[in-house]
Amino acid sequence: MDKKYFILITIFFINLIGMASIIFNIKDFFVPELLMLLLFLISAVIITYNLYNQRRVAWIMSLFFFAAYLINITFIYFYSQNQALFVLLMLTTIIGFILSIENIKGKIRVRSEYEKEIMGEADELVKAEKHFEEKLPDIFVEEVKPSKHFVETRVKKIKNKKITKKPLKRYVASRKGVNYHEPKCRWARKILPKRKIFFKNRKEAEEEGFKPCKCVK
Repeated sequence: MDKKYFILITIFFINLIGMASIIFNIKDFFVPELLMLLLFLISAVIITYNLYNQRRVAWIMSLFFFAAYLINITFIYFYSQNQALFVLLMLTTIIGFILSIENIKGKIRVRSEYEKEIMGEADELVKAEKHFEEKLPDIFVEEVKPSKHFVETRVKKIKNKKITKKPLKRYVASRKGVNYHEPKCRWARKILPKRKIFFKNRKEAEEEGFKPCKCVK
């Protein structure tokens, strides 16, 4: 896991412990705030699980988590007056908020660049096809009937040759891309032949640093 995940988990831990410390030192709104603490704890566990599985929704969830936490901690501060702890919690919350925003922007930027690259490859492919259609002359091939000796020799070679199954190419990716696809995926069909990389399974693709496309189930 990336270090930013550990930073976020550390911030969750500090915020939940700090909030618990404030709640147990106030009498007003004790029960509602205790329920709120439980809700934040469950949210932190769900976000951590999604971060571990590298799901994009995790950073959006963490953004809402820190926004709600900031509002709540500001409210209960007026009943605790623990200034040092409040400043610490405000600082960690702001760091978590900024970290979430930066990661959401990064995901959007990567996706946008990838889509632009795919569209560029598709345009190149269309231009190449037009070039071949317009520039290359028609090629006429004279049909030549093979000799009897050639046919017999070829048949013998085919009979003696061991038939081996070629490994299945289940997934494909672009050398300049970030995702791998199933061959029937519309993005896979837009990759230029010279940039195609094939993989036998998901493990092989992910070991090379590629991430699964939405088409991969």
